[in-house]
Amino acid sequence: MVIAQEDFHCTEEFDRRCAGLLELALGHVPLYRTWRQFDPGPAAGLRQRFEALPVLTKADMRQSFPLGLMPDWQDLKQGLLREEIEYTFTSGTTSEKVVNIWNQDWWNRCEAASWQLNSTLAALPYPQRQAKLASSLNVGINCEEDLPMDHRVLGSTLYLNEKTSILQWQPRHLRRMAAELAAWQPPVLEANPSLLARLCFWAQDNGTALFCPRAIVLTFEYPSAIHLAAIRRAFPAAQVVSSYGSTEAGFVLEQCECGLLHQNTRFCRVDFVPVAARFGQPDLGRIFVSTFDNPWNVILRFDVGDLVRLHRGPCPCGRHEGITVRAVEGRISNVTFDPQGGLVTTRQVDDSLSAVPGIRDYHLEQRDKNHYFLQVVAGAKKTEKNFEKMLYNALESVYGIGGVFEIVVVEELLPGPAGKFRRTQADFSFDERGLFQ
Repeated sequence: MVIAQEDFHCTEEFDRRCAGLLELALGHVPLYRTWRQFDPGPAAGLRQRFEALPVLTKADMRQSFPLGLMPDWQDLKQGLLREEIEYTFTSGTTSEKVVNIWNQDWWNRCEAASWQLNSTLAALPYPQRQAKLASSLNVGINCEEDLPMDHRVLGSTLYLNEKTSILQWQPRHLRRMAAELAAWQPPVLEANPSLLARLCFWAQDNGTALFCPRAIVLTFEYPSAIHLAAIRRAFPAAQVVSSYGSTEAGFVLEQCECGLLHQNTRFCRVDFVPVAARFGQPDLGRIFVSTFDNPWNVILRFDVGDLVRLHRGPCPCGRHEGITVRAVEGRISNVTFDPQGGLVTTRQVDDSLSAVPGIRDYHLEQRDKNHYFLQVVAGAKKTEKNFEKMLYNALESVYGIGGVFEIVVVEELLPGPAGKFRRTQADFSFDERGLFQ
């Protein structure tokens, strides 16, 4: 895919770094040495060279661990002894789990660079005192017992939750989170959006005001518009920033103050591949990420597994390097299809359902070609006679009149094995690669 020049801006320095990354990877990293046969060489353009290479998958990472992605001059044993690196495990299903070589210094520098892409974060010193609200499967301290606040403070970070699942939360945990936010008063709150929304709905239902940080950074999962609205109601003065990346690739995209996501060009290259033309969505596609300056873990054309929708033209914030993304649309593995076979992303479903008053969460399964099963968690609005009719109309606006929609209102939804919620899924197999051909 050739992105129009006006939609992708890079400097000569960026091109030099991309070329240097190729030479490093193909010449000095064990896994990528086997890729050299695909490289057309320096005489070809950079884009041609990158697009000629295979795609790095999580299966590749597992098979080549621990030395496959490490430059050949590094000494794994010495790096571990000097505590420059450690092993870290990504959460997820069996097919998603990866053990990575983790270099905290690189991660911190990558995050600091991403903060420069949002004016509120850029105005704060880095690192910043903050609170984190996420599943302990993803970050922080894991404990089945209730830990006192001082047992959940590491350095300048307060971890508000030590539970592996949101289903373990009781009213006392929500009261504790509200009290600790007021006591800690963090300038930055980093959160899983579905978990933070749960706190916000509780505060709304109980008439409780929450301490408002200067910035709320949302990460760990797809941010539903339903949850974004609840977070903005509870924290009206905070700058809400969506941060997109992965354990493997670092901080890839950061949302600016105007609401668009910008590439962290200081630390990564992003290659965009659109979905097949038959879907009629040329701005929708997958991305492959290559990272810069990680001395221990070289990532080249990594498939992060998500769909993004490009923004064409300039952003009002004035930032223009790399690609600009209107939205991350959800996992490729979580797409569904209309009865005619048209591609439907999680975000397309989410945008439609979020317009229904009273909805607080949902899970949609496509059971066959035209049968869709929707489970909904709702607030007081669920008592309205037309609530399910509004849900039906929302689904019909996405999937068309040929769909058969079964809707059930439930008290609770179960999170996935990584403590995250899967919003949409097809209950049948499909060829993910075929979506792009």
